[in-house]
Amino acid sequence: MRLIFVSLLLLFACLYTFAQKKMQDVVYLKNGSVLRGTLVTTQNAGKVAIQIVGNSLFVFDAAEVEKITTEPKRATLEPKKRGFANTTELGLLAGGSNSSPAMSLVTVNGYTLTPYTTIGIGTGIQFWWDLYQSNGWYYYNNTSKIIPLFADVRGDLLPRNKITPLYYARFGYGFAISPDEAINSKGGVMFSAGAGFKIRGTENLGWFLSVGYHYQKSYSEYPIWDGTSIKTDLRLRRIALQTGISF
Repeated sequence: MRLIFVSLLLLFACLYTFAQKKMQDVVYLKNGSVLRGTLVTTQNAGKVAIQIVGNSLFVFDAAEVEKITTEPKRATLEPKKRGFANTTELGLLAGGSNSSPAMSLVTVNGYTLTPYTTIGIGTGIQFWWDLYQSNGWYYYNNTSKIIPLFADVRGDLLPRNKITPLYYARFGYGFAISPDEAINSKGGVMFSAGAGFKIRGTENLGWFLSVGYHYQKSYSEYPIWDGTSIKTDLRLRRIALQTGISF
């Protein structure tokens, strides 16, 4: 399990690094000016043309150019105003005496309404290790899995800054996948809300870290050696620590 989550975390890091290394053409003029964009082929071999942000086209005599290079794109801090949005995250749900920490993998697809508000629908998987008591002894069952389905609202509080505080809130239902040894398992209502910060990069891609409160209702029933069963009707309240990428 630990290997899976470490691998996913490394995957997120690779995706973020790759996105940060998109390249652009840079023209350095002898008068000290620097233009960044995309070189455009011209009919005249003695001319250099470059198209910059906003589709403005500049043409210079080759004698005016000191050098032409290809460099990584600089981060643009213009906030996303509208459009498709995605958040993918790894989470640790810690705390509580009736269950060990849970781990989660969640993705949210949605739409940015304003630079401050994005709405979406999310799902994923959570891995829980339930703790129950019998005759004075405590036992862990095999991993319980919950598939959440929820509405999500989130946003950046300072969307023009490279580092911005963020908020999120979720409400939905968690569907339980019964462990092999369970007689019956059911999920229940889930709620989560919190805040954190995001480091923004190019193309509105960002890495974030957040902390919040997570609530999940869960019911399980397990047989024991004397032919009876143990029923656990839990209200799981956890501190949620999450990290991931969004765009």
